[in-house]
Amino acid sequence: MHARVLRWTVLSALVLFAACTRSPSEPLVPLAPTASDTSLSINTLLPVADAPAIANPVVTFYAKAGEDREAFMYYRKRPTGRDSTVFVRFRVKKDALFMRPNGTLFAPGDSVLITITLVDPSRLIVGFAPSGLRFSPTDPADVKFNFLETDDDLDRDGVVDTRDTAIQTLLSVWKRESASLPWVKQTSRLTASTHEIETDVGGFTDYVIAW
Repeated sequence: MHARVLRWTVLSALVLFAACTRSPSEPLVPLAPTASDTSLSINTLLPVADAPAIANPVVTFYAKAGEDREAFMYYRKRPTGRDSTVFVRFRVKKDALFMRPNGTLFAPGDSVLITITLVDPSRLIVGFAPSGLRFSPTDPADVKFNFLETDDDLDRDGVVDTRDTAIQTLLSVWKRESASLPWVKQTSRLTASTHEIETDVGGFTDYVIAW
């Protein structure tokens, strides 16, 4: 047999053998969603089984042009005595406010009431209002999530292993303009050692951690 044909035959046989010997019970790592996916097909983080409830699922505060403002959403304190964990930190820097929902621009000293709501506790989706509020494209607001209280078994196979560690590197913040539109992946900054991920916010919508 010609050497090139022989090499091709051996390679094909190895590929077929690998496919056939894979355990049928071995889970597949979920694939990252595409732009055409709907909200039901992204892979969101899930709360760990004993995760504390969110202490303040609705947060309201005034952002003011010319001043740095922050707001926080917290988990309740654990019975073990560990301090409560910040779930969401939303920051509006002094130059971030740009345009109101009615299209008028912010002047120094103007303020706006902002509401942050945990809209889906099972998938940790957070909504921001008022809809239509816009932030500066050069100095936007930003949101940071802490996922310390989420399940580390990301591929849902019952074991926390290297697969889950690999999936964690794929985490991003995703946004959705409405429930009928797909989620859109945002450029995110992940710090795995502290279980934190953040992204810039140009406008208000729903946000979630997913892959």
